[in-house]
Amino acid sequence: MPDSEEVLRQLRKAEHLAAVRGLGDRGPSPGFEDVALVPNCAPEVDWTEVSLETTLCGIRLPSPLIINAMTGGHPEAEAINRRLARVARRFGLAMAVGSQRAALGDPSVAPTYAVARREYPEGVLIANLGLNASVAEARAAIALIGAQILQIHWNVAQELFMAEGDRQFRGAMDALASICAEVPQPVIAKEVGQGIAGPEAWRFVQAGVRAIDVGGAGGTNFLAVEAWRRGESLDPEWERWGLPTVVTLSEVLATVDGAVDVIASGGVRTAHDVVKAMALGATAVGMAGPLLRLVSEPDGEARAEQFLAALHRDLQTLLVLTGSRNWQALRQRPVVVRGDTAAWLDARGFGAWRLRLARRHPPGA
Repeated sequence: MPDSEEVLRQLRKAEHLAAVRGLGDRGPSPGFEDVALVPNCAPEVDWTEVSLETTLCGIRLPSPLIINAMTGGHPEAEAINRRLARVARRFGLAMAVGSQRAALGDPSVAPTYAVARREYPEGVLIANLGLNASVAEARAAIALIGAQILQIHWNVAQELFMAEGDRQFRGAMDALASICAEVPQPVIAKEVGQGIAGPEAWRFVQAGVRAIDVGGAGGTNFLAVEAWRRGESLDPEWERWGLPTVVTLSEVLATVDGAVDVIASGGVRTAHDVVKAMALGATAVGMAGPLLRLVSEPDGEARAEQFLAALHRDLQTLLVLTGSRNWQALRQRPVVVRGDTAAWLDARGFGAWRLRLARRHPPGA
């Protein structure tokens, strides 16, 4: 029988699901309107030539889209993860499960995570734990779903807004470094909605991560989720807290300069968002909230597949319209960052990086 702490954890998981489904996106715009691709009106590219493949942490993926961490640890989560895994298998997408700490404390909820591997035996699955996880916990989380990659999420702001949340963060970077050194699977450091600034991104690189998921502001806002759990509305200033996705993505890309892979997430909703993120230099792009809301509906699995099929058609269309056979070619095309994002980057000392993007010349141009 689960103890009282585990019962409360399961209740929290259920409340998080209800809040994410009901609240939608909250807070600032993720900033994709500040990114402009330069069209190629005479592309020397056939539709059949276009490849959407990418490589994350040395693992080849047929699509840059990752079904990002959402849920687990509650009976309802098993059905959701089953549907998500089936959808991921249909498109060959990498998939992360929600935080697995619940299963480490209560084995009875382990099936709510393990279902992803049962439904997607050949897939790339990403295990998930929070900051301050131990090496032993990391190994257990990986083993539970047969994960090829481990994600360590950094949700300090959410913890502080959670009545029962953690208040001790000292030593978390050392714990991350230990996991990176002792676990053979590659590790991703991930924020969950408030973004990562350049200096902290470099600290993650020094700790040994293979990838950084920026988790910018503009999608699901877990500060609003925690306020909802308390029956309160989030103050508008807190709704705006954090770095919008395009800002944090740009800071991280400019800072790490290819030292690790970078995943864009936070308010990614369309193929245009995905292609803009990849043009800036992202290796992959995470999406969570929209897929959770789709698969939660009675015909949700079919609707999620329709959504993703349309999104992948649009990805291929946009690559043709930029004259790009693949993501590597797209990254040789110019991309213009303007508006509030440009002002932020210039003020922060990343203006030269921004201008280099705008002045890129593909071979033969």
